[in-house]
Amino acid sequence: MKHLKILNVLKERELTTSEISKETKMPLAEVRKILLRLVEQGKVESLQKEGKILWRIKQKTPEEEKFKYV
Repeated sequence: MKHLKILNVLKERELTTSEISKETKMPLAEVRKILLRLVEQGKVESLQKEGKILWRIKQKTPEEEKFKYV
């Protein structure tokens, strides 16, 4: 359930990959692999701020919310 650890730390705030690694005590390469999987599943997204790539829980658009049960 390592992906749940990552999702839990991202619920609090946006983090870099290395910050996620430190918070979860997981190897950096493993965090990257899981983040890419979570992106494919539509659960997280990345954004760039101040030259850093940050990760956060994906924010759903109103259209996605409207059709989530279709």
